[in-house]
This record gives sequence, C-alpha cells and structure tokens, in this order.
Amino acid sequence: MTVYFYGRNSDIGSFERGSSVATQLSKCKSYCNIKDLTIDVEVSEQVSGTVPFERRPKGFELMQKLKPQDHLVVSHICRFGRNTLDLLTMVEKFKKQKISLHIVEIGAEVTGSDAMGSVFLKLLSVFAEFYATQVSEKTKASKDRLKSQGKFLGGFKAPFGYDVDDNNFLIPCEKDQKIIREMKYLKQSGNSYKKVSEIITAKTKKKFASSWVWAILKREGVPNGLSV
Repeated sequence: MTVYFYGRNSDIGSFERGSSVATQLSKCKSYCNIKDLTIDVEVSEQVSGTVPFERRPKGFELMQKLKPQDHLVVSHICRFGRNTLDLLTMVEKFKKQKISLHIVEIGAEVTGSDAMGSVFLKLLSVFAEFYATQVSEKTKASKDRLKSQGKFLGGFKAPFGYDVDDNNFLIPCEKDQKIIREMKYLKQSGNSYKKVSEIITAKTKKKFASSWVWAILKREGVPNGLSV
C-alpha cells in the first residue's frame, strides 16, 4: 500500500514559490495523521484545473503507478479537477480499481462504500446530469439563434441547395435550387419518391437516393411532397 499526495497550482508564480502546494501538503498531512496514514510519495504540478486529471503530466504518471489498496490524498476537490463529469468518471474508475481517493475539505474517503462515499457519488451524479442538461440547452439555444438568423449550423458541409457565404450565412445555390424545384414538380405530379430519384439521378448523373429526395422535400416545406 502506498499513500500519494497530489498538489496542484494554476499560478506559476505561486507554484515556483511552493506556497500554495506547501499549504495543501500541510492540510493533507494533518488529515492523514487523523486517519492513521503516512504520505509516502509527494506529487505536485503547475497546470490548469480545467485539464482532466489523466491528461495532466503528473496526473498521467500517477495513474500509471496507482494500484489496488493505494491511497491518493488531495486537499480540495478543485485541486483534483473542476469538471464534474471528469470527477465522476475518475471516482468510478478508482472504485473499480480499489484505489482510495481522499479529499481533505470533505474530511473523508470519497470512493468508499460508506455513507460519505455514497452521498458524494450521488451528488456528483446529480451535478453531472445538471451540467450535461445545461450544455445541451445552451447548444440548442445557440443553434436556434443561428437558424433564426439564417446562418449555417455547422457540420461537414452546407445542406443541398445552399452555400455558405463569408459571414457564415446560408445562401441559395441556384444550380441546386433548380434541381429542388424539379423534384417538387415531379412529386406534385404524382410520382413516387423512387421515381423522382430515378429521374433526377439520370438527369444530373449524380446519385439521389429516394430517402434523400424525401428529406430534401420535407426540409423545403413540402409535406409528404404532395404540394409546393
């Protein structure tokens, strides 16, 4: 069993002076005395808290060394990570690997099966779900705003029938719009999507699957392709 201390600082000046890390280490040693643990290895680095633990130079090295029954002690949650989803992932990983993660500001091991570990994991899960929902809502709001402005929403390329100008606005491509108008006419004349597909493919020498024809006409506001 090995007990590791991990300290982190975002400010290069404070890190070089060792002031912040020294404070973190002092708190962790006091905690370990209470828990009958002795720190065997001290690890610290200067890196942003937004960088996932496993992607940090020292964090990555630690992950290669940690083994079942080992302990990792950090002074505060923010020293370990700032992203709730990353924290939840790491806690779950440590639990499976039987590695104990101690967070001094909480005053307990958060990977244990006791009440504290269970509560901490549930709180992380709730915040992770909240974070994911918040991101989804922001993304949708951003796309809705761009769509209302007539701007390209992103992706591999602009939708068929349109180009993207220098200001990221969608503008009609007359060459493709001519094909779309013909699709509408053919469908309105009673042709099936498969027939429309065959006619347009033969005329343009470009493969237009019937499913693509359906999607284009639906996007262009032609319900079931029956009216223009």
